[in-house]
Amino acid sequence: MDKIRRDKIVFLTGTHLYFLVTAIMAVIFFRERIAADAAYYLLQVVDSENFRIEHQRFILGASQALPLLGVKIGLSLKAVMILNSLNPVIFFYGLFLYAVFFLRDKTAGVALILVQTLGVLHMYFCPMYEIWYGTALLVLIYSHLRQNRHRRWLDIVLLLLLMITALFSHPLVFIPLLFLILFDAFEKWWVIWRQLLLYALLFCGWYIAKKMLLTDYETGKMSLLNIGENKSYENLFHFSYLWMLAKYLMTYYTVPLLLFLFTVSFCIVRKTWIRASLLTAFFFGIIVLINVTHESGSFQTLYFERMYMPLVTIALLPFMYDIFTQLTLRNITGGILVALIVCWRLWLFVDTGKTYTADAALKTKLINTAQQEGGSKFMMADADFAACFKYADWSLPMETLLCSALDGKDKCVTIVTREDLDSENNRQKLNETNFLFRRWDLRMNEEVNPEYFLVKPGNYVELGAVCK
Repeated sequence: MDKIRRDKIVFLTGTHLYFLVTAIMAVIFFRERIAADAAYYLLQVVDSENFRIEHQRFILGASQALPLLGVKIGLSLKAVMILNSLNPVIFFYGLFLYAVFFLRDKTAGVALILVQTLGVLHMYFCPMYEIWYGTALLVLIYSHLRQNRHRRWLDIVLLLLLMITALFSHPLVFIPLLFLILFDAFEKWWVIWRQLLLYALLFCGWYIAKKMLLTDYETGKMSLLNIGENKSYENLFHFSYLWMLAKYLMTYYTVPLLLFLFTVSFCIVRKTWIRASLLTAFFFGIIVLINVTHESGSFQTLYFERMYMPLVTIALLPFMYDIFTQLTLRNITGGILVALIVCWRLWLFVDTGKTYTADAALKTKLINTAQQEGGSKFMMADADFAACFKYADWSLPMETLLCSALDGKDKCVTIVTREDLDSENNRQKLNETNFLFRRWDLRMNEEVNPEYFLVKPGNYVELGAVCK
C-alpha cells in the first residue's frame, strides 16, 4: 500500500472515529443537553412542529432539523430529544464532508473538529448556539479563499451563501470573517477587484438589513457599547482585573493562546509584519471588545463561551494553514498532537458533564415529587433553591416539562422558582388556564403539542423540600 493511500485511510479512520465517539456521547448525554436556551428552542420546535428562527439567525434551522423531523414523523419524545442531541454531530459531520470531499481540504476537516472542541465546555450541553455553528462556517469560507475556490460560478454562489449564513448567525462573526479575508489577502498580495466589490456589497447589505430588522434584544445588546452608561471599560485600567482576565484566558483558552503565539512568531520570522499585526490586532481586539461591554469573571460560563468563540477561529485558522500544513507537524507528529488535544477536550466534556448529570438527577427527583402530588404546576421550595438548586435558571420550567413528559404526557409537570412567579407581575397574570412557559412568557394550558404534553388546569402549588 502506497504512503498516500495509507495516510488517507489513517486520516479518515481517525476523523470518523471522532464523530462516532461524539455521536455516542450525544446519545448518553441527551437529557443533559437541554440546558438553558436548548430547552427553549427544543420545546418551541416540538410544540409548533416548525422551525423557531429569531433575530434573522436562520442558521438556527440547522440546529433544529433532526428534532423537527422526529416530531413530523411521530417519534416518541425520547427519540426526539436524542435526535436533538445528535443534531450538532450530524451538522458538523456534513461540514466535514464538504471540506474533505468537495473542497478536498483535509486541513479544513481537522480545523472543523478543533472548532467543535476548543473553547467549548458548557456550550456542549446547550448545543444550539448560532455563534458555534457560524464560526464553523468560517472554516469552509477560509478554505475557499486559501484555495482560490471563488472563480467558478458554483464556487462563488457557495461562498456567498456561506458568508451570508455566517454573518446572520451572530453579529460577532463579522469580526473573524473580516479578519480572515484580510489575512488571506495579505498572504497573496493581490486582489481581484470584482471579488473585493462583491465582499463590500455583501457587508453593506448585511449591515443595512440588520439595521432595518434590529430586534429589541439586539438593541439592548448594542446599548452595551454606550460607554456613557456602561462603565465596564473602567475595569481595564485596574491591574487586579487584568490579572484575573489573564488567568481566565490562560485557564480556559490555553490552546488558542499558544496557537496565537506560535503564529505571530512564525509571521515575525517570515517578516510578514502586516499579517502579524493583523492577527495581534484582531485577537486582542476581540478581548478588549468583550471586556469593554461586559465584566468578565474568573470562571467560565455559558455566556462568555459564546462571546469568546471568535477568538478560537482567529487563533486557529492562521495556525492551521500557515504552520500545520507547512511543517512536519502535518504528518504523524501533527496527527498525534491533534488527537491528544481532541481527547483532552472530550475528557473535559465528560468531566463537565458530571455536573450536568448530577443536576439532571436532582431535577428528576424534583419531578418525581411533583408527579406524586398530582396536577401539573408547581413551585420549588425556597429551601431547595437555597440549597441544592441554587443554580436553577430561567429554563427550569421548560426543562422539567420536557423531562417529565418522558414518563408520559399525563405525567407532565412544569416547575418554577419563586423568582419566576415574582417577576413580570406573573402572580397577577396566572390562573388555572395558563402556565409559565418561561419567566417572560405565559402560555395557555392547551398551547402545547397534545401528542407529547398535557398541562392540567390548576394553580401553582409549592412543593416540599427534596434536598437533603
